[in-house]
Amino acid sequence: MKAIRNSRIKYKFKEKKFLSISFLLLCILFNASAQNQMMQLSLVDAENIFLKNNLLLLAQQYNISAKQALIIQAKTIPNPVFNVDLNVYDPQNKKTFHIDSSGQKSFQIQQLILLGGKRKIEIDIAKQNKILAEAEFTDLLSRLRTQLHQYFFNVNSEKIVIENYIKQLNVLDTIIDEYKVQANKGNLPLKDVIRLKSVYIKLNADKADLAKEYNENQKQLKLLLQTNQEIATQVNDESFNNFLVLKPIADLQTLATSNRADLKMADASAMLAALYLKQQKKQVIPDVAVNGSYDQRGGAFKNQINAGITMPIPVFNTNRGNIKAAEFDKKAMDTYLTEKKLEVELDVQQAWTNMQRSINEYLKIKDLYDGQFQMVNEGIRNNFQLRNISILEFVDFVEAFNESLSDFENTKRQLAQSAAIINYVTASKIY
Repeated sequence: MKAIRNSRIKYKFKEKKFLSISFLLLCILFNASAQNQMMQLSLVDAENIFLKNNLLLLAQQYNISAKQALIIQAKTIPNPVFNVDLNVYDPQNKKTFHIDSSGQKSFQIQQLILLGGKRKIEIDIAKQNKILAEAEFTDLLSRLRTQLHQYFFNVNSEKIVIENYIKQLNVLDTIIDEYKVQANKGNLPLKDVIRLKSVYIKLNADKADLAKEYNENQKQLKLLLQTNQEIATQVNDESFNNFLVLKPIADLQTLATSNRADLKMADASAMLAALYLKQQKKQVIPDVAVNGSYDQRGGAFKNQINAGITMPIPVFNTNRGNIKAAEFDKKAMDTYLTEKKLEVELDVQQAWTNMQRSINEYLKIKDLYDGQFQMVNEGIRNNFQLRNISILEFVDFVEAFNESLSDFENTKRQLAQSAAIINYVTASKIY
């Protein structure tokens, strides 16, 4: 019986061991699967996916194709008009559809001829609309790319700070458990346990607030990339050094004036308004319709062939109202273009100033925030667990360390976003 009992115990032990190993393997496979579900992306990778997948860009590209189709339509000539007049009932001979050689039928064809260059101006307007659509696409691309950079670096910065919170919360969790045991034994005052719990609650609340912002930025980043997978940003800290060189403001102003899509849109709209005014003036010139006809018996002669011309006389309607409205529209667009030029200049000035400040702040904080922070952080934690420092010193350092890390990550994020704004206001790949 004892042998049987021992055999059963060994069997149960082996079964438990097998189940434990199986559970461990399942956890490993689950974690590997979760990592596979997370997209590991650098900024370049994110940009490539964005250009390939973003639906707003795709919709705007369809708009350009539609404007190209309208150019083709504007080049077409009006269709001729063909008329047929057949006898239905001949009361003299009491015949229906009397259309043979002794009956009556007539045919007429008419062609409208546009005069005054109206067809050419319609083609020019269609071409200008395509130019405007292309500028709108470029402007949309620039704005969405800037948003992509902003959300990407927001996610990266928040991820680093959240990971730090998690590490500190895990350490605090362990320390609180140890302090609770000692407090129950009477070796430590209960107030120390309460103080540590208060720090834990505060850190956890800060982490929760930051996680909310992180999730919102993740959502916006996923929307730009058209994916439902969690995105893990890959940013090398050395890459921030690429943002430390700032071109002279005069060079940036030149690039912005030449490349800004919204300025090109304003210019294209002003040119379009000028074309519409020109079109309305040309509407005063009457168009001509030429026609040819054949009449079997209904005219002065049998089987007569005629030719004719039709043209309206511009006496009552000289299109004065439409011309005046087009003139005001042109003045409005010219004024808007002047305002847009000033706006572009001020955008560059502001972006240059912010970039200069971001560079200076980053260089200063980078010089202060070095590897000693992490080294001292670990030393403080170990010394507190060994009771070499007081709880007040430990709490003060934890709070100061968290603020320093958050400020440093925020400075890095501001530098990257200022660089993205420089790219946007100049419509150039500066960084």
